Amino acid sequence: MRKPLLLEKWDFIVLLGESGGGKGTLVQNILKYWLPELHTASMGDVFRKKAAVDPVIKELTEKGVLVDDEITCRVFREFALDHTPGLIDGFPRRREQAIDLIRFVKDNGWRVLVVDLQCSIERIIQRLLARQRADDNLNIVYKRHTDHKNLHPAVMEELRTRPDLFDIITLDGNNDSEVVFTSFLLGVLRLVDMLYFYDMTDVRTTFGVNGNETTVNPAINRWICGFLQSIQKKMTQAEGNK
Repeated sequence: MRKPLLLEKWDFIVLLGESGGGKGTLVQNILKYWLPELHTASMGDVFRKKAAVDPVIKELTEKGVLVDDEITCRVFREFALDHTPGLIDGFPRRREQAIDLIRFVKDNGWRVLVVDLQCSIERIIQRLLARQRADDNLNIVYKRHTDHKNLHPAVMEELRTRPDLFDIITLDGNNDSEVVFTSFLLGVLRLVDMLYFYDMTDVRTTFGVNGNETTVNPAINRWICGFLQSIQKKMTQAEGNK
């Protein structure tokens, strides 16, 4: 049986941005605060696993070269069809992949939430040097940054031509991760159909700051997510009563 849509709107979430831009942390916060059972995957992690058994993919990932579009699209389609609602981090990265995504979403009658996480190269380098991963040397980092800067605008241009298929949230990844997540949640709230709010007068969610927290954002995030979870529960119950 197919699981209910996210807020009766989205079949899937695609998360776009550079490596080191904060995508992984955003996914962790989505799972921690809002959707703990959401199926998630990183295209980078998928390809790193494949590199262990595929010498061609290994060579491409070690050089920081983008993997073939046909392989990339096939990997995405397989994951998306098996895990909906779900989230993929790092797809699409090229115009051709965006066109394939549009075709895929249209053919399946889906609607997708696109999260575009933007971050400066200075902040990215700071984060990547801190995590000390083998493929994060400066030459590869700058090549990935150049690829993203050259390819990403065409991806977003294609996706923006189809507001019937995609909703888009743009985030500033230079901020603290909790602030980024607050911005994400506010973006989600702005996209929820207001009709669903009229019947939510009995929804209650708790606001509270923990003793070890130095900013109010974690409390805001818990509060908003409690609201979203309550809405999802009522939507699911209403759908089940039809």
